Amino acid sequence: MAKATIRDYIINYSKEKSYFHIDEIKNYLFKNKINFKQDTLKKYIYILKKEKKFYSAGRGWYSTIEKEFKLDKKPIKDIVQLITTKFPLLDFSCWSTEQIKGYFQHLPNQFITFIYSDKDYLPTIKDFLIEKDFNAYLNPYKQDVEKFVELKNKNIILRPSILGRIPREDSYDRIEKILVDLFIETERINLIDKSEFIEIISNILLNYRINISELIDYAYNRKIVNEMYKILKEVS
Repeated sequence: MAKATIRDYIINYSKEKSYFHIDEIKNYLFKNKINFKQDTLKKYIYILKKEKKFYSAGRGWYSTIEKEFKLDKKPIKDIVQLITTKFPLLDFSCWSTEQIKGYFQHLPNQFITFIYSDKDYLPTIKDFLIEKDFNAYLNPYKQDVEKFVELKNKNIILRPSILGRIPREDSYDRIEKILVDLFIETERINLIDKSEFIEIISNILLNYRINISELIDYAYNRKIVNEMYKILKEVS
């Protein structure tokens, strides 16, 4: 019987994983007392990616899921255009729970749009949105939302931007940021409960490939990186 190679060990480890980090491969090789050089390991990973045994999922991360997640921009296209037209130089980003409605276990009664920008500009954005007949709320918390969020589909919550390296497409937030923000909002305003969040992130991560390093970087900036690591481990 032929002796297992480093390549065999990498394939054996990765085939049961939706996502994994290169450090996990290293630990797996150490655990099995397999000697290797860093360059050799990187070479095998490069070859296996070329062979589509797994795919890149961000800096140091890989996934066995081929299909990349594509976020529906249509639900927020009008609001992004409205704000861009009024404030052409404004740096802001946006997402809505409606964009991920297909991944909920229980569809919410209303959808909420979140807009992130410099905190000094948020009052001006709020006034403009109210003039346009939106229900705009400036950085609310749980006790505030219980008082005044209406059961309508024109609810917008304005939050200060969080600095980070996560990219965005024009003013449209990416799914990696949305998942972290969604977790924050489950506690901040009781947007959804924890089990619903787990259902959403599971449905996305186990069926589509996202950039895990972007998600982790943003979670670090939002000071919930340990919680997100725990959820990722639980899900994948």
